Amino acid sequence: MRRKLPARHLLIAAILILSAALAVVVARNYRGPSPEEMIAALPSNIDLSLQEISYTETRDGVRRWTLDADSAAHSAGDGITRIENIHMRFYDLDGLGDLTVTAREGEFWIDDREVEVRGDVVVTSPRGYELYTDRLRYREAERLATTESPVRMVSTTMEVTGTGMRLDLRDQTVSLLSQVRAHIAQMGRGPG
Repeated sequence: MRRKLPARHLLIAAILILSAALAVVVARNYRGPSPEEMIAALPSNIDLSLQEISYTETRDGVRRWTLDADSAAHSAGDGITRIENIHMRFYDLDGLGDLTVTAREGEFWIDDREVEVRGDVVVTSPRGYELYTDRLRYREAERLATTESPVRMVSTTMEVTGTGMRLDLRDQTVSLLSQVRAHIAQMGRGPG
């Protein structure tokens, strides 16, 4: 013999099923605020400290560069974010390959899109050279990385040293500014 469920029980079951479905839809489609929105929402006198950060600069939907760091401490007073154990990747837009920069520490000015890194700075080029210096400053507005410090550029066939450098990230050209010295490895000799 079949028992009829009271209408009240059917109504409660329908409400529970609809509530669960609504919770699933909300959970699937909820996107929290971006890190920039979260920082902008904070009062201006708040200092902030983060672990394992990743920042990506995009323009017109195209990734320009990313900055990853083990830690970041933002000071509201001076508007500077201090970062440690830095890895940056500059995405190539012209088929030359991505260029990377690593360093121990630095500062990031998010409003100006500028980054200055220090300590064991290494620039690795897809063209087969590495560049070593102790300080490097990147300005997004010019897509230019510069230093006034000594620089050593090494590849499999040469070593070039100098003081001061300009690295244009549009075409990955390097200009050493003064006291330039080069040592070119002796290549195999032809018939003598």
